[in-house]
Amino acid sequence: MKNRTVFRMTMYQSAILFLFLILTVGNEFLDIPNLIFNDAATSYSQRYGEIGIEISIFIIVMILQIILLRKLYKRIRLLEGFISICANCKKVKTTKNQWQQIEHYISDHSLAKFSHSLCPECAAELYPGLYKKKDTH
Repeated sequence: MKNRTVFRMTMYQSAILFLFLILTVGNEFLDIPNLIFNDAATSYSQRYGEIGIEISIFIIVMILQIILLRKLYKRIRLLEGFISICANCKKVKTTKNQWQQIEHYISDHSLAKFSHSLCPECAAELYPGLYKKKDTH
């Protein structure tokens, strides 16, 4: 799933950059302001200079996008597939056939953090003087 998500994000980003490049270069070759707004025609020498500047800007933006996307991809972590968990102690079987506490496993494979607390039933069982069990009638 992670690979599919990363692939989709890369394809969308590539499509946007390609569209940006086509519009930029197309504007200079077709002189769109002249066609749409009947503005004064731009000379060819000025258009070639503009193409050079705009392509340079495009390359800089593309390099920045690639750097930022790589940083983002490194942060993407998804848990997927079947995870074997002990029915008694709730430890999770790792890919190395070792058993690990579920909190450690999830922390190692995602960006989730854990904070421990007690549910009302366990609090009443562990501290009967402080908590009363709720009737289940």
